[in-house]
Amino acid sequence: MRGVIKEATATVFTFGLVDGRYCLGLVFHPRLGVWIPPGGHVEPDETPAEAALREVAEETGLTATLLPPHHERYPDGYPHRPVSPPWWTVEIPVGPDRHTDADHVHVDHQFVALAASGTAGTTDHPFVWRTEADLSEPDAIIADARGQAKLLFARLHGLTAEQTGWPG
Repeated sequence: MRGVIKEATATVFTFGLVDGRYCLGLVFHPRLGVWIPPGGHVEPDETPAEAALREVAEETGLTATLLPPHHERYPDGYPHRPVSPPWWTVEIPVGPDRHTDADHVHVDHQFVALAASGTAGTTDHPFVWRTEADLSEPDAIIADARGQAKLLFARLHGLTAEQTGWPG
């Protein structure tokens, strides 16, 4: 019996300061018909963190910086290059798509990023900034990301200017 096909993907909850307030950037997914955080498949020559930043740039035109989750630091002198860890890693069952023509699982590495500016570039993807209040609207964001987005909004407000370079 053949095992389940698993593919690495990266999703990025990308926040920006727009008119002095934090907003979450979302792209419209035409096949699913919903607003989602930018993301996509991890290419063979990249880490999930590299894929996360690439997907943000490709889908939104934004330049972003990943915000590291709380984790233990490596000891002094550790000999290997650390890779930015995701905030969450989840398995999402999906049907056939343009990458795989059978049911499979996305092993989704979910990151949080801060955009360098609130001005998205020109891309092929419809893009919107959503405020925390916008998330209460039924079609504002895909349902399975709504709770994470609300949690992250609450956490972003507590970050200090030292951690992000932004006002807290």
